[in-house]
Amino acid sequence: MVDGCQIRELPDGGREFVLDEPSLSFIRVDHQSRLQFGRTEVAIGSPFVVAYGGTVHRLDPRRREALGPLLALFPGALRWLWTSAEGELTAVFQSGAKVTVPPDPVSKAWSVGTVYGVSDRPA
Repeated sequence: MVDGCQIRELPDGGREFVLDEPSLSFIRVDHQSRLQFGRTEVAIGSPFVVAYGGTVHRLDPRRREALGPLLALFPGALRWLWTSAEGELTAVFQSGAKVTVPPDPVSKAWSVGTVYGVSDRPA
């Protein structure tokens, strides 16, 4: 269990994160992009995609000047947050916007609370 979040194993080997508070409280940008949902932080540390209304934006948290499509998610609320067995994190918002963070073999591409990518999965 992550603070403010329950984790469910999915049949395909992925995990679903069920947040106590699905409303987006705020977005913080530093060397990562951080989305706060109540007590649960979703951090993005590598290139990711925001898709909404047929438009796909390829973003990098280190290129702060281009993060407008991410910031436009506020205010908003999550419908579903999960990771695939391969380590890709996907967040679907009530608005229909979708954030996808592929795994990164070199660094921590994403975290949900204290859960980081596939490297923390039990063997």
